[in-house]
Amino acid sequence: MRNLKINGRRGAFQLVSAGVYLIVGASFLLTPGVGSRQVTLRWLTDYVPLEPFAALWVFAGLLGIVSAFQCRPRDWFGFAALVFAPGVWGALFFIGAFTGNPAAITSAAVYWLFAALSMIVSGMQGERDRDTRTTHEP
Repeated sequence: MRNLKINGRRGAFQLVSAGVYLIVGASFLLTPGVGSRQVTLRWLTDYVPLEPFAALWVFAGLLGIVSAFQCRPRDWFGFAALVFAPGVWGALFFIGAFTGNPAAITSAAVYWLFAALSMIVSGMQGERDRDTRTTHEP
């Protein structure tokens, strides 16, 4: 087994985000229909169970953990997952805001801001981040 090394601050961001996503996913899987979530997502849960959507958070968290140990740009899949899960949930709550719970627009905004954070960090490179790309000097 090779010596695993976190990819600098990019990797640290992915690990912390992955931890949050695993907790959020576990929360949604263990208590899928509580409070305003039940009202907001009724448009969906009347036809499809919530568990596959909740599992997106867990899957994104696991990909974020694996990706945190990859060099840039091979860590792209973790960032993509960290954007995808809250992006989907933002869309679900955005739709829910128009189908039964107008206050859900706030949750949609929070989820989309989670996605935006990952998008921003994915474009950053720190001094200590490992990078597999090469540059050609003229």
